[in-house]
Amino acid sequence: MRQLLASLFFLSLTISCQNSQNSKSVSAKEIVNQAIEFSGTSAVDNSVIKFDFRNLHYRSEATCNGMKLSRQKGDTIDVLYSGKFKRFIDSIPVEVNDSLENVYSESINSVHYFVQLPYRLTDQAVNLRRLPNQSFNNQDYYVVEVNFKQENGGQDFNDTYLYWFNQKNYSLDYLAYEFHVNRGGYRFRVAKNRQFINGTQFIDYDNYKPKSKQVELEDLLQLFHNNKLELVSEIKTENPSINSVQLKC
Repeated sequence: MRQLLASLFFLSLTISCQNSQNSKSVSAKEIVNQAIEFSGTSAVDNSVIKFDFRNLHYRSEATCNGMKLSRQKGDTIDVLYSGKFKRFIDSIPVEVNDSLENVYSESINSVHYFVQLPYRLTDQAVNLRRLPNQSFNNQDYYVVEVNFKQENGGQDFNDTYLYWFNQKNYSLDYLAYEFHVNRGGYRFRVAKNRQFINGTQFIDYDNYKPKSKQVELEDLLQLFHNNKLELVSEIKTENPSINSVQLKC
């Protein structure tokens, strides 16, 4: 009996050590690829996605020349395509000040970016780096840091993001970022209301900020655990739909 218990103990210990070693050996890119597979978000490359966010209607369409992103309010449609911004009112193109073009472009791209996560972590401008694992509520997480190359990285290329992926199924459960515009700051998002439509994941988030700016980005999960974050807003993707398109490129 003692021999049996001892054998079971060492077997359990061996499996635990192997799992720990396997966890440590997974690269940031492999983690992201597994997260994309779980989420089904690679479908954005050959689909039309529609959703509503804060009383605006958004649409992304895969084309042979990249993603065509748009935002509509009433009779005004803003389009971002091939790096160029255009505004249409009643289907008629209108001119927009250059400085506002940049603001509108970044705003449109940002909303679509978060909806298309984690697939957008494969963008050419993205740099991935794996950080030490973290745990919360008896769940282990892979932690991946993301920053951006200046080329094709947008106006906020110097922002830094962290993503917490569940080690059991690679779901994206938390994300955080440090930004530098408007005096800078931090945000921490908690995924909720996860749903799959035609095999593709859509997520809502609770959006938090730390009560002090004297924090480190990688500490935000622990601060959330300790109730040291303040709820700012809810990030809710309403009426999402996704349908595949046949591209003949």
